[in-house]
Amino acid sequence: MQLRSLFQIEGINATDVAVLFHVSDKPALHRALPMLAEEEPALFDAFQNQHGTRIEATIRKRRFLASFVNTGARDYCFTGLFEVTGHQFRSMQDLDADPRRVELQRRFNDTSFVGLGESTGAKGRLVFDLALRAELSALIGRLFVAKPGGRAYARLAENLDCPVVEISRARRLVPPAPEWRDYIVTASEVRALPRDWAARLAEWRGIYLIVDQSDGARYVGSAYGAENLLGRWRAHVAREQGVTVELGSRDPAMFRFSILQRLDPDLAPDQVIAVEQNWKRRLDTIAWGLNRN
Repeated sequence: MQLRSLFQIEGINATDVAVLFHVSDKPALHRALPMLAEEEPALFDAFQNQHGTRIEATIRKRRFLASFVNTGARDYCFTGLFEVTGHQFRSMQDLDADPRRVELQRRFNDTSFVGLGESTGAKGRLVFDLALRAELSALIGRLFVAKPGGRAYARLAENLDCPVVEISRARRLVPPAPEWRDYIVTASEVRALPRDWAARLAEWRGIYLIVDQSDGARYVGSAYGAENLLGRWRAHVAREQGVTVELGSRDPAMFRFSILQRLDPDLAPDQVIAVEQNWKRRLDTIAWGLNRN
């Protein structure tokens, strides 16, 4: 079945629909788009309600926007059918001042519109008013399609060769939390963990590794008590005081977190610290890493 056939079933003319396969040149933001669509729709709206000049022209001619995001596999997942109810021109300064875009820049290093304007000469962009429609809403997070070839992320539905790959029984916009051995996240991802991922980290105490991706330097830490690993990792990206001088002098934006060993939730703090010290010796992070005081 083709995507346009689903529009036809709902009584929607494909010539009224622009299809967007959302991408971002910021890797952390690109990976976070499914989570934003599922759990933070206001931030997702701020991401998708403005585009470059060519895409603006396409959207202005269409009544509907069908939105898709990449969930880590090759296929794209449906995030909703939106009606374009209006638009307003906003300066680059106004766009940057929107609290939602401030949050996207803080958490994901999203592009500054003022900086973009300086490099392109653009004075501003149209911001579209997008209202989620009831049609096809039952397929949000369940409909997966194969993205057509080519680099363009905006397509006209009537010309689109876009087969439906799967309609799953349950919503799968956000993948399940990984097993602890596969839990590897960047600082920006720590700031924007899906609820289930954060809840799992808060349950786990253990020994973790931070790698500063700017030069490969490493730090071994331990987590126990309130919020366990989640609490410690969030403290690091918030530049918590009290860590070693070596770690505290670095930009946490470049940190990459992983779990070296998960520990019994009832293990006493002194026993956790003993395991931490063992890992420091094994990885030699006191003499040659960021555990130097």
